[in-house]
Amino acid sequence: MGFTQVLAVLKSRRRALFAVWGGVVLLALVVSLVLPRQYLASAEVVVEPRGGDQLASQPGSSGTTPGFLATQADIIASERVGARAVAALKLAADPRWAGRWQKASGGQGDANRWIAGRLKKNVKVSPSHESNVLTLTVTADDPRFAADYANALARAYLETDLELRVEPARQSAVWFDEHTRQLRGELEGAQARLAEFQRANGLVGDDKLDLESARLAELSTQLTAAQAQTSEASSRQRQGGGMNDVTASPLIQALKVDLARQEAKLIELAGYLGENHPQYQRVKGEVDSLRARLRAESGQVAAVVGTNSRINQAREGDIRARLDAQKQRVLELKRQRDEMGVLLREVDSAQKAYDLVLARLTQTSLESKSRQGNVALLSSAVAPTEAASPRPLLNLGLALVIGGLLGVAVAIVRELFDRRIRGADDLAEAPGAPVLAESGSGADASAGLLGGLLPAALRRA
Repeated sequence: MGFTQVLAVLKSRRRALFAVWGGVVLLALVVSLVLPRQYLASAEVVVEPRGGDQLASQPGSSGTTPGFLATQADIIASERVGARAVAALKLAADPRWAGRWQKASGGQGDANRWIAGRLKKNVKVSPSHESNVLTLTVTADDPRFAADYANALARAYLETDLELRVEPARQSAVWFDEHTRQLRGELEGAQARLAEFQRANGLVGDDKLDLESARLAELSTQLTAAQAQTSEASSRQRQGGGMNDVTASPLIQALKVDLARQEAKLIELAGYLGENHPQYQRVKGEVDSLRARLRAESGQVAAVVGTNSRINQAREGDIRARLDAQKQRVLELKRQRDEMGVLLREVDSAQKAYDLVLARLTQTSLESKSRQGNVALLSSAVAPTEAASPRPLLNLGLALVIGGLLGVAVAIVRELFDRRIRGADDLAEAPGAPVLAESGSGADASAGLLGGLLPAALRRA
């Protein structure tokens, strides 16, 4: 079907075309006038994700992902946030909403959650793919209510986000508090055991062990000296019962000199006086006295050597006994020091564990009292001055386009079901009907067709 044929069809079917066209336009106008006005109010929030440590993290320290923003959007659209917003606006006390809730649920359940569920379909959350901004859009027939509910949702989301961050910190703080008390008890027990051990053994530090070790070294030196003296005394005693000491004695040497002089004098007197001479007898008595005295002095020196040997042996045994006792004392002190070292390590380990948990308790306590969440209100919603829908001008424009296309389609469809001869082209397509003659040019025919199709006002224009 050529263009000329289409124009001919539209001219002949112009009533149906204009009827459909007018009907669509009229329907669009009626719908635009009948439908209630809907207003859109939008609030914007910005999400700045942080790490698990709120005290160390800084805003903007990590990026967001579409999944993270989608999660935040789901949180905003949740009944928890909606119920908080409804409670903030006190919609449950509104007679209209209260009546609807009573009629729908019979007064059972949470009115705030029920109202939030009804309003959820009018809430749209749009996450941005290139930033951390979330847009909350509320649709309502009242512009003031749309703005109020959007702002209430934004505030409820901020509060809920803070709760979601603070609640785990509060639970952790409770656990750390209980664990801190337990570790404090263990630390106090370890300190008590260490103090009791030190008190029972008289230990303060390593000074006592150092002092006893010095005493042990001193006794070891004394024992070495005593062993040397005992060995020397025993050697002198074995060598003739101390003859060297006897020979070295000045008194014995003087006695021997006197004895030799008197013996020489006695031999001289025996040669010219005889043994019975009184002078000889007197000198002989002196020689006997000197010999007796020499023997007595020699015996005393030998006895002194033996006595010194026994004294040295006894002194060596005493020093050895004291040395053995000191060794046992030092070993006992070392054992006590090792045991005290174990107790000190227990105290140190308990102290470190307590300090670590106490630090975490302080941190989680501060986090649980935080008043700063991940979300900040970027812009509040304001009551719109124009309705978002319906839009009469837009609807009329679309109705003109769609109605015209639909009217043309209806005319063509009717023509397909009821074909008629309207020109040479239609006659040429008819089988067995040759064209005998044609009057007027094609341009004039087309103009005539267009003139018949268009209204008179448009033709004059």
